Amino acid sequence: MDQPPVPDRPLLFLDYDGTLAPIVGDPEKAVPHPAVPDLLAELAEAHEVVVITGRDLAALGRLLNQRLPAVGLHGAEEGWADGTVDTRAADEHADVLADLRAAVPAAEGVVVEDKGAAFAVHYRHAPDADAARAELERWAEAVPAGLVPIWGKAVVELRAEGVSKGTAVARLAAAHPDRTPVYLGDDVTDEDAFRALQALRQPTVTVKVGEGETVAGHRLGGVEDVVAYLRRFLD
Repeated sequence: MDQPPVPDRPLLFLDYDGTLAPIVGDPEKAVPHPAVPDLLAELAEAHEVVVITGRDLAALGRLLNQRLPAVGLHGAEEGWADGTVDTRAADEHADVLADLRAAVPAAEGVVVEDKGAAFAVHYRHAPDADAARAELERWAEAVPAGLVPIWGKAVVELRAEGVSKGTAVARLAAAHPDRTPVYLGDDVTDEDAFRALQALRQPTVTVKVGEGETVAGHRLGGVEDVVAYLRRFLD
């Protein structure tokens, strides 16, 4: 893949974990790259910038705490990267989610991250990650219609059908038809956004951060490369 281009009038969609912040073992310690806060502030003065994440916005605010438009919980929340929630998709599955949360297999290295209206189950630190995933796959068989298990990098979380990063960015891109969507993301859930933007009848730039199969048109090696690329939008 070649280096991603720098459109004149971008609409920047920036994933958080693995894109603006290095992946770490403890999600609560995933602080942004040191250059990111100032860089985002400068970018926001020149361009439209949206942070998009699987985290809830309260958790994002504890780590980033910037007054930038943001989408949380894979599209279920909209608000700001300082933790403010403007709108949240109606949660019709609260009781079911509570039952599933209580039934998460208790195994060494399996950690539940509560996200307010949702939760994620991490198994990065399990002694046998393959065995932990197999047990979680059996647990996920109990997920009823209306909820979908989403598998990421050593994590699984549940979300309502029809809610994804893809639906969120397609809606926001449609509201800015004069701008070129540019999406940077590293995880499986970002592939939804890549596909959604590529389906639009307008130029787009989709960038996979890190290794792994992807439908994105471009690739960057990691967070340092993301910082270098975003600085080009200020030239």
